[in-house]
Amino acid sequence: MIDKDFYKNLGPFTLYDLSLKLDGILFGDKEKKIFDVAPLDAATETEISFFHNSRYKQDLQNTAAGAVIVSKSFKKLENIKNFIVVDDPYVGMAKIASFFYPQCEYQDFYFDSSDSTRDLDKSVKCSKDVFIHNTANIGKNCSIGSFVKIGPGVTIGENCIIGDNVDIYFSKISENVKIYQGVKVGGEGFGFIAKKDFFKKIPQLGRVIIEKNCEIGCNSTIDRGSIGDTVISKNTMIDNLVHIAHNVKIGENSIIAAMTGISGSTEIGKNVMIGGQVGISGHVKIGNNVKIAAKSGIMKDIPNNSNVGGYPAENIIDWHRSTLLLRKQLNDKKKRT
Repeated sequence: MIDKDFYKNLGPFTLYDLSLKLDGILFGDKEKKIFDVAPLDAATETEISFFHNSRYKQDLQNTAAGAVIVSKSFKKLENIKNFIVVDDPYVGMAKIASFFYPQCEYQDFYFDSSDSTRDLDKSVKCSKDVFIHNTANIGKNCSIGSFVKIGPGVTIGENCIIGDNVDIYFSKISENVKIYQGVKVGGEGFGFIAKKDFFKKIPQLGRVIIEKNCEIGCNSTIDRGSIGDTVISKNTMIDNLVHIAHNVKIGENSIIAAMTGISGSTEIGKNVMIGGQVGISGHVKIGNNVKIAAKSGIMKDIPNNSNVGGYPAENIIDWHRSTLLLRKQLNDKKKRT
């Protein structure tokens, strides 16, 4: 369920009310009350979700959601008792999220001076020119640099280091985390729907979860989830200038080198090593113990224990062979001319 530390929910709504708002066709119990929105794999009996991508077919078959927004091509499943048929489920879910959370279309960055707190534990070292919202919670023995902004409801565990010019919103951060200069955590995910005659921003209603012993390098950005969370698991090391988009999940003990970009809803396993300037497409699954060479482009899922490189990425040995073969062909061409 969406974290009430950050977002105000106007529900519940009946399924009938939601179907009218969507101009959709309702199948099921029209009086059923829906209290919140959630992704398929996390939704409960009182929540509504959506299905718009065949990659999530297994999640649809296993979901416990009380209702699902689907397209006209949907074939009824035994576990889906209630569903609303619309032209575009992705648009439908964006609208539903706005009904439950109308204040979340665009974030408000204004705070009055009375919203700030300096009521910190004596063990916290906090520089001047820092704004910490009075609903945030800062653990013991933290060190906070200059010009830091920590927004409402944020939790930071003990023994953390926050560098200069860091902004943190919509985040739950565990102990012994180091966030270096210029990092932005919990920013808006790049989520919108643009059509010929229609533009809809997707409300970003998730959080950033950073587990213990992680390090985030200078000027990196970690977007909060849209519906669901962005998760950085324990002992993960992230270099400078890395972008992590909404709903990305990174497994523990992973290492990500500078200038890597990870698109939304990508899942990365444990013990993964990613070289510099790697680009990863959205909704991709990368297995455990994977190594990705610098400047590679990841377009599809990668199984456990793989070593890949190139653009698009392939088995690293095959990539090296292709590079040598191409070089030989170019040299042969030069000799002939």
